[in-house]
Amino acid sequence: MASHFSIFAYNVVSLVSILLASASADDTNVTAFIVPSVERRALTTPYVCDPNVNVYTYHFFGATKDCNECFYYCTGTCEGLRTPLGGTTMCTIQPGYTRCDCCCKKPRISSATPTCPPPTPRPPPPPCSPPTPSSDQCTNGDDVTEITMPCSNCDDCTNWCKEDCSESGGRVIENKCAIGESKLVRRCKCCCRGGKSGPKFS
Repeated sequence: MASHFSIFAYNVVSLVSILLASASADDTNVTAFIVPSVERRALTTPYVCDPNVNVYTYHFFGATKDCNECFYYCTGTCEGLRTPLGGTTMCTIQPGYTRCDCCCKKPRISSATPTCPPPTPRPPPPPCSPPTPSSDQCTNGDDVTEITMPCSNCDDCTNWCKEDCSESGGRVIENKCAIGESKLVRRCKCCCRGGKSGPKFS
């Protein structure tokens, strides 16, 4: 009876050892289990986000190599549009920065009211604020965000960029607006400098 129990105990210990060795040999599987919505990719791997049903946006983090930041940023971006994630969040780590690619479900636009709501009035500038130098341009290490907005007014892009930069404590360096897939869609690109990089919930 004692010999049968010894054999059983030996088999249990061996099985546990094999499972532990297998888990430690593949860290990427463990990471994928903890955060299943984030996927690392090579720089040459294309990121697919169908523009007909989704809104594509990307963001550069200049001071982090943590792919979890991509998940938090993309989730917050989609929540700001009041839509869920439309696909897998992609994370590309390069020397000096990390790129996040996000795909959000496109917000529904009522056919009865195709125009955007009036933009929020701009607050008056502070009296003692120095003018931004014209030579200021977006450079390496700045936070760059691009998003597609369902509207027809570039003022919405300007207001969104100001809010996006102020939430991180930075300032606007560049703000660009272009017509998207239709006259009711605008592509907004914002470059912020200073402040703390991190997920922004707009």
